[in-house]
Amino acid sequence: MTLAFINLGTPEILLILSLACISLIAVAAYGKNTILGFFGSLLLAIIITPIPAFVIIWLFFKKTATS
Repeated sequence: MTLAFINLGTPEILLILSLACISLIAVAAYGKNTILGFFGSLLLAIIITPIPAFVIIWLFFKKTATS
């Protein structure tokens, strides 16, 4: 399937989707040790985009101590 109006083929679509999945997982992994946890950070990154979600987690949620 080709998106003809912006000239994107299957490899480009797969690349964009894989980068989106990687960025979502990276934000969730970064927020794993916060009060939100892995799935809370993942949900935040899905609801808003991953870059603002990372900034919100970085600024407002402190890391908890790991033992």
